[in-house]
Amino acid sequence: MQRRLRIAALTAMGLVAAVLVPTTSAHAAPTRYEAETAPATCDGTIDSNHVGFSGSGFCNALNQVGGNAQWTVTAANAGSATIAIRYANGTTVNRPADISVNGTVVEAASAFGPTGAWTTWATKTLTANVNAGSNAIRVAGTTAVGPANLDFIDFEVAPPQNFTDYQAESATISQGIVESNHAGFTGTGFVNYDNVVGSYVEFTVNAAAAGNYPLTLRYANGTTIDRPMDITVNGAPSAPGLSFPGTGAWPTWAEKTITASLTAGANKVRATATTANGGPNLDRLRASVPADAEPPTAPANLRLA
Repeated sequence: MQRRLRIAALTAMGLVAAVLVPTTSAHAAPTRYEAETAPATCDGTIDSNHVGFSGSGFCNALNQVGGNAQWTVTAANAGSATIAIRYANGTTVNRPADISVNGTVVEAASAFGPTGAWTTWATKTLTANVNAGSNAIRVAGTTAVGPANLDFIDFEVAPPQNFTDYQAESATISQGIVESNHAGFTGTGFVNYDNVVGSYVEFTVNAAAAGNYPLTLRYANGTTIDRPMDITVNGAPSAPGLSFPGTGAWPTWAEKTITASLTAGANKVRATATTANGGPNLDRLRASVPADAEPPTAPANLRLA
């Protein structure tokens, strides 16, 4: 692979600072909100004449434009939520509806097609961003026949992300170039190291607290020759001579993970080529939050017998 020698270090502009914050959030099962249970509202009637519903009934909204059901859901944190809407449409025509979250339509005239019978229920699933705390989710018909019969929604918000990705193309680059000619990278590209000893990519990793953090480098090496690199943190060796063996092809990406001691605040993590072949193509560095970011403290008055 041809590589160009670049002497000056290049720092990409427009970096967005991110801080790694320890988290203990666990993945929870979806929460079910019935259409007939307050604080949910239905502008029509709560019926139970078609079997197969959950709970004690379902919302038969008004047969008009804007006929709706609305649920108030609670999110443990802001983020992307999965919303599953259970409905039945016993007609032979679509009953489209606007789906809104906190007053903003997230799916306009979303299809609620025929289910074959009023006793046959189906589920429509979508994702939308929600706020921490209370959120209002509304399904409102967009035609004169109103929406389908609405049974419940299952609601689940993704837990806070426990890692931060730092793209190589947005890092400080010395003797390398940003390229995008090999598929499979994340972000907008990757760094192609120059074929020289000492070429490097340096990331600024922010940590909320001092601790030992897993750092994962995503790379590709389309040769059959190892391209080792020295990994340093704030100038100190963390993983000297770390191996980056061949991945089989340049569009084939692999990962290498080390555990490094970070200080609270900004940390300089540098990956430096140690051979004349330079480093591998480098896609990103992922810094994960450990389960316990606090370094262990020696017991007071420790005495050895």
